[in-house]
Amino acid sequence: MKFALTWLLLATPFATALLWLLLRWGDRRRARWRSAFAGPGALTWAKPNHPVGAQRLDRALTLMAFAGLLLTLARPLWFDRDEQSELQGVPYLVALDSSRSMLTMDVKPSRWNVATNALDRFLANTKADRIGLLTFSQVAFLNAPLTFDTLALRTTVHYLDPEQFIDLTGSALGSALERAGRYYTSNQVPQRLLILISDGEDFSGAPVELARRLKRQLGLTVCTLGVGTSAGGTVPLHSYGGGTAKNTFGQQVISRLNESNLQRLAAASGGRYFRLGERGEGLEQLRQEVLRPMAEAAARSDLKNYRELYQVPLALAVGCLLAKVLLASERRTRPRKNEAMRNER
Repeated sequence: MKFALTWLLLATPFATALLWLLLRWGDRRRARWRSAFAGPGALTWAKPNHPVGAQRLDRALTLMAFAGLLLTLARPLWFDRDEQSELQGVPYLVALDSSRSMLTMDVKPSRWNVATNALDRFLANTKADRIGLLTFSQVAFLNAPLTFDTLALRTTVHYLDPEQFIDLTGSALGSALERAGRYYTSNQVPQRLLILISDGEDFSGAPVELARRLKRQLGLTVCTLGVGTSAGGTVPLHSYGGGTAKNTFGQQVISRLNESNLQRLAAASGGRYFRLGERGEGLEQLRQEVLRPMAEAAARSDLKNYRELYQVPLALAVGCLLAKVLLASERRTRPRKNEAMRNER
């Protein structure tokens, strides 16, 4: 539940307390007038002889009715958890590592195939998110801007050619962060989330510091997904096989999943790290633990997903007023002591 006029909700207890003070001040003022009119010794017959319990109940009903009217004016709203609000979705960019190490076959058939297949299944089950696509190695490229058209995104992922996009020079995680930051800034997107799928190898030098700076300056949150194994494997020259990459010393290049790098990168930006898994389990876990809460928070910030609930405090206020009328404490009196003694005589 939330209130459309939060300030009025916060002012309700203070206003109710002020009304109580005003009523108390009125009681004391009337008492002074009676004392001035009848004299101090005649207060017994001049004071209204209403039952104390009825007066207190009448006062409580007055305060409750006043508070109920203020709560009604504050417009209480109840979140309507329906299909429309659940499917509001959030905007985010997906950055896919396209460096040579993604051809490593420590997961079958390769890291690249596992990542693209998992991303395809993820997009197929996405209903209302606005998603953009980046590929990066030493340089990041925007393959698709934010869009609701997940079918077009799946087609783009399907036609990503490893021989065309994969670079021999290694990956730079910072390039994906910088490109995402520029896109969000130029398009003035309020929610800024980057989902980065990579093996965690980085040759740019300082992606963690960059992620921390972009979080501070742009509000960019990065969630990372690691693909590969800690044991690693040799890096092929081509996606279809045909030799392995070698370093300047003629030794085969071994690529391993660098989870610590991805974990520190996510932590620096306030995000989460997940292991992708052979069937994209990490993406589904990310959807449940990150994207769904963000979508619900976005839906809860939109008043269109709420229904009015003013009837409850209004009914309380009207009920208190009716009870006050039925109680009629001003018409209730008790026998005075001197009258009771006269009757006994």
